[in-house]
Amino acid sequence: MKYRVKESFSKAVEEYDRYAIIQQQAGKRLLERLRLIKRDGFILDLGAGTGVLLKGFKNTIALDLSLPMCRSCRKQELLPVAGDGEFLPFKSGVFDVVFSNFALQWMVPERVAPEVYRVLKLGGLAFISLPVEGSLSRLLSAWNRAHIEVFGEEDILFRFPSENRILEAFKEAGFKLLEFEREEFSVWFDSPREAVRCVNRVGARNPFRKSKTNRELVKKFYEFYSLNGKFLLNYKVLFLVLKKI
Repeated sequence: MKYRVKESFSKAVEEYDRYAIIQQQAGKRLLERLRLIKRDGFILDLGAGTGVLLKGFKNTIALDLSLPMCRSCRKQELLPVAGDGEFLPFKSGVFDVVFSNFALQWMVPERVAPEVYRVLKLGGLAFISLPVEGSLSRLLSAWNRAHIEVFGEEDILFRFPSENRILEAFKEAGFKLLEFEREEFSVWFDSPREAVRCVNRVGARNPFRKSKTNRELVKKFYEFYSLNGKFLLNYKVLFLVLKKI
């Protein structure tokens, strides 16, 4: 899975900021929370992508699995590090803040939460947003319905983590929950291709999916996906502010 995720985001780097509509909306909301604290601390942007969100923040390390994304972060005058969020390549207790927008859904919560806790200083803060269970519900449902009709079986689709699993992982890691919010972000498109493009062009391809597809499947998918000629992308986003105690 890790290799496929890395490969997908590496290919998406050139067009990511153009198509990451909802990711940027959620990121700006999370950034509002970060701006409430002093900006002179040592920050880790975990799953930084192109690095545009924390452009202008000093003392910021941008970690991403993808080397092309890391090169983009360097252009934003961030210090890029290629690495895995489940095995952070840093000493313990070095960061004042960990910031992560739309990245943790690709990681195992029970592995990444203790790592975030470990690298934070005592009293350090984690600002996190990620899509959870229920995201892309209409798109995924339409695809599976079409897949069953054409091939007689469900496809193996990516599953977003549940809200409870995320909360429990950070609680078990030792964090104190300071702020909790959930919000649904939705965008309607006139074309199914346009909607799917805003998923695929940001690297969010299903790492488990088989290559089996054909024109009939795509036609059925578009038919089931449509709602009065419109096509929905929805993300249920969890926002967390956590403190290391």
